[in-house]
Amino acid sequence: MIRLRSICTRRFDTLQSVFFVVEYTTQITATFMISQEALQKILGIEEKIHMTAEEMADKLNITFFPYHEDKVSEDVRLFGKKLHDVLKKFNANIVPFDQALEIVPVRYMIKRGGRILMHNILALCDRIMRSRDARHFIHARTFGNLLKRRRIKKGISVVALGENKAGALPMDFTSSFTESTVITVLDWPAELSEEAEFHHHFDTAIRLFAYHMTDIVIAVRKDRWLLYNFNAAHPIYTMSDRDIEWAILHSLIPKIVAPIRPLTFSHFTIEKEPTLYTHTDLQPFVQDFIDSGPFFEERGLYPKGRSIDDLPFRNNFYRWIGKIHLDQRSGMSYGFLALQLPNALPRVISFSEAKEKYGRYISDEKDYFFIQRRLFLIVELSPGEKVVLLVPSVTVLSQRSGCNKTAIQPETDLLTLGLRDGEMFLGIPKGIKTLRTFRPSFDTRVILAHAVGNAIIAALLKYCNPSDPFSKQAEEKGVAIAHWHGYFHPKHVPKGWRTHGLSRPHVSCSSPQSALFAIGGKLETFRHAFIMGEQYLGDIHIEPHHGTNITFPSLRALAEFLQKNQAATRLGDSYLKLYTMGDGTIS
Repeated sequence: MIRLRSICTRRFDTLQSVFFVVEYTTQITATFMISQEALQKILGIEEKIHMTAEEMADKLNITFFPYHEDKVSEDVRLFGKKLHDVLKKFNANIVPFDQALEIVPVRYMIKRGGRILMHNILALCDRIMRSRDARHFIHARTFGNLLKRRRIKKGISVVALGENKAGALPMDFTSSFTESTVITVLDWPAELSEEAEFHHHFDTAIRLFAYHMTDIVIAVRKDRWLLYNFNAAHPIYTMSDRDIEWAILHSLIPKIVAPIRPLTFSHFTIEKEPTLYTHTDLQPFVQDFIDSGPFFEERGLYPKGRSIDDLPFRNNFYRWIGKIHLDQRSGMSYGFLALQLPNALPRVISFSEAKEKYGRYISDEKDYFFIQRRLFLIVELSPGEKVVLLVPSVTVLSQRSGCNKTAIQPETDLLTLGLRDGEMFLGIPKGIKTLRTFRPSFDTRVILAHAVGNAIIAALLKYCNPSDPFSKQAEEKGVAIAHWHGYFHPKHVPKGWRTHGLSRPHVSCSSPQSALFAIGGKLETFRHAFIMGEQYLGDIHIEPHHGTNITFPSLRALAEFLQKNQAATRLGDSYLKLYTMGDGTIS
């Protein structure tokens, strides 16, 4: 709780500054500055989103795939039993396997068969045209998969213990490749040590995902277990009951309920842009990508991507499924670099003025309102101090998914992302001839969440102080937004930046939750700094067992900062354990 001794409120006609004299009676708790409902309106997320680990556990529907005990090790079998018991304890709906199955309609089989046939026709065309990105033929024998009419229902995830043969994997029995998460529990790889670096874990995880056609891998031995998913993290836990329960609730369940869901073109309004590289207004920003690239390359925070065609799928049918799961992407790369373009900041007004002008639109029960399609926020900057502002539109210059992050080809690797009134826009250069390998980042929603959060904060800071450096940066020069799969050392967080996100469930990248945590945490950490009277220059968003997002004045400035401060960050989870986690993570 915070008690305010005095408040001096700035009026638009006097340009006075706001200041607070604050007395703490208890510690500030981490809550969202505005409601989840309002955050979802800002980002255009309409479905019900579960935000706590307990809610996610209660929502989870899961089954266990049949196995032969003589083909599963004792370590795997015992962990499977513990997993079953812990899921039950946290109210997950564990469905017996025979009850998890349904008879799929014949039309479903025909539809999937038609898609495979069309894929092979296109693969033949690629061969004739000698396409560089030629599709692979799906062998006729894999059509036998279509004859399996008893399949796992949509929305039910599945745990598999041990290895299974091709054609008898859980993925072969799912009705939906995207709405059922597969979790495979395996023996700890013999070649993997606890001291293994990020790249070793990364290569091991990618190999296991492809070979076992699984979304999540749990590798176990007598005293340790580790968790892999597409976040490219590698948390290692002890086998104590306390640690297993904590990790299953806060790390595993969120990755199942909030899985990777890359945005497709259907989520965007597509706009054809002029060639971005030659666009006069964008040239300084394009140059920032080019100039910062060598520094980021030398720093080693953006590992080389992986082509899906190089992964050890057991057949081309599985390879095809893998590409469907990744929205037809040809490969994967980790991290992103983006530049939020300068923003015209909306005028902020007092709540009393808003009531006079817009009273008929304002509800006492909500912290937002619409005037036609325009969304307005009611923000409580401090107890008893409310202001109102229009949610600003934002535009971000970003990189396509799968490109070389540190050595871009501006003509083909850049795109624009936009968010206006909850609608997402995707700007594609006119010179792009095919969209087959052109996709926005997995983290697009997170990028836009950070961008609109930056614009809201800049508007509020300008309202309080017209010469505030963060608001001037955002309005006049724009800001950089970067993400890599590592963390800041707590002692090397730059002055004026604040961290947030550590206590959130460990969800997957591209999930709606990840975007809501990004904007919600950003706004709350800003309010904390504001009430404390501390300067706000940006935020560091910690995504547990995923990585770091940071807002910085420019990509070049960030790259130079990281070059000068070699101990500030590194790939992998090693720095994450330096924060107070409260879990059983040991690596």
